[in-house]
Amino acid sequence: MSYKKFILIKKKKAVSPVIATILLVTIAVVGAGLNFTMAQQYFNSAQASSFSGIESVLFLGYDATDSDSLRYHDGILSNPVANWHGNQQPDGLRQGERIGIFVQNHSIKSVTFSEIRIAGNVYVFQNMGPSNIMTPYSSNLLERGEYTIVINGNQNAPADTISGSSPKLHPGQTATIVLEMDNNVQTARDMQVKLTTSEGGTWVYTVVAGQEIV
Repeated sequence: MSYKKFILIKKKKAVSPVIATILLVTIAVVGAGLNFTMAQQYFNSAQASSFSGIESVLFLGYDATDSDSLRYHDGILSNPVANWHGNQQPDGLRQGERIGIFVQNHSIKSVTFSEIRIAGNVYVFQNMGPSNIMTPYSSNLLERGEYTIVINGNQNAPADTISGSSPKLHPGQTATIVLEMDNNVQTARDMQVKLTTSEGGTWVYTVVAGQEIV
């Protein structure tokens, strides 16, 4: 071998061990990310098509403002009547005042709520029959520590609530869970919402007192 060829061969250096390690770690991270994305897409697809046993409930937002007008999931404000939702004074969320949480049944089967907790307190479902409409705060049908489910907001009129004695949402149905507060909550304080279905599915969400997410 000539001296010139020896120099050329010697100049061909291998990849540094540090660079090689970084490349391997990068490849592993990218691969894991792709696998996660593919798996997530698979389960979302399966959940909406063939896995009839999977329940899925989405939180779409909420209205926990310290105001007497309550916005529902369809963007319509509640009936503009004085003291409709008990929030006449800007003093934080007080016992007996109402808030709304927007949810959607994202599964292909009906879901029934067995328990709803907010800020650690359990709320009881209240059927608004026989007329199945939202009542004002002055009514004793919906009281503190209770909730109902609004399915349609009606402009300048009481909203429609679900019929029947069971808090059930049909596949794809969007609704507002209207709760009458069981305790006082200061403005800007986080409140954890926990939904549990009759089949044991559990979903957790955070609502901030005094705020609105639409």
